[in-house]
Amino acid sequence: MRPDKLADPSLPGLPHPSTPASLARSESRRSPARPEGDDEDKGGCCGCLCWCCCFLFLIVAALAGTAAYFFFVYKPKAPSYSVNNMSVSQFDFSSSDLTLYVKLTASVRAENPNDMISITYGEGSHTVVSYRGTPLCSGKLPAFSQGYKNVTVMDISMEGRHGFGSGLQQALEESEKLGDIPLDVFVSVPVELRLGSVDLRQVKVNVHCALVLDSISPKKKPTIKSATYQANVEF
Repeated sequence: MRPDKLADPSLPGLPHPSTPASLARSESRRSPARPEGDDEDKGGCCGCLCWCCCFLFLIVAALAGTAAYFFFVYKPKAPSYSVNNMSVSQFDFSSSDLTLYVKLTASVRAENPNDMISITYGEGSHTVVSYRGTPLCSGKLPAFSQGYKNVTVMDISMEGRHGFGSGLQQALEESEKLGDIPLDVFVSVPVELRLGSVDLRQVKVNVHCALVLDSISPKKKPTIKSATYQANVEF
């Protein structure tokens, strides 16, 4: 048999190169094509996410280090406030218009226990004394700077005329007889801290003092029987 007949596709038993079976086998050996940009996009997203995580970690570490340095070096302590005593110069009730005129002076003690932090009390403070939610008088603190390890005692003068119904008057008279007069003192003052030579932003300090006096009559110097204090800071 001649060689040209062996290659003849028409001979029986030999599959033709273009038959469906041979095409299926050749196509099955081919791997599916993928877009060239997929791997590059995934790699770019992962790199961007990694950089964001590293940057966030550095910010958190820097803040934690700054806070640790601040507490280690300056050792901050909260200032304390107390009402030492109170004197009433006027306490006049007007039955014609149901108003009460009160004039009193409160001695307030402010202590700064810090070694390296000074405190500046700014303008715009406000103090109010009230009885059962009804204001009696108001005033303000003086503006001053308080140095390290300092105790300052301030005499705060307050006065005011406010509506005072007969029911409140009777309740106050009963409290006076019992020797238990509950008063609320509210103080709001802008405060600025100074760390060494660095001034921090100004905040507002609010103090609520719940007092119980034995008397509020101008004829007798009141004695503070009990006092509780609460404070918060507005940034």
